[in-house]
Amino acid sequence: MNIKTTVINSFANFVLGSSIFTRVKAVVQRQDDKIDLTGPEKRAAAMAEMQDIGLEIANWAFSLAIELAVTYFRSQAGKSIHL
Repeated sequence: MNIKTTVINSFANFVLGSSIFTRVKAVVQRQDDKIDLTGPEKRAAAMAEMQDIGLEIANWAFSLAIELAVTYFRSQAGKSIHL
């Protein structure tokens, strides 16, 4: 894990909680695998999935969590994500 990924992960774990960020990363990865959706459609699907699985955080935190997860994956060597 590079330093940027470590910082993002640490910050997200502090702000959101490690269990929530772990779940958000899984949602973001699942949605990114859907090649037939656009970025905004993937984001909307991720928001809906997080609400469906019972993540109870404020709407602003949903957006922050998605942005942190996307940045986390982008910062990993060789990773590309389009959400």
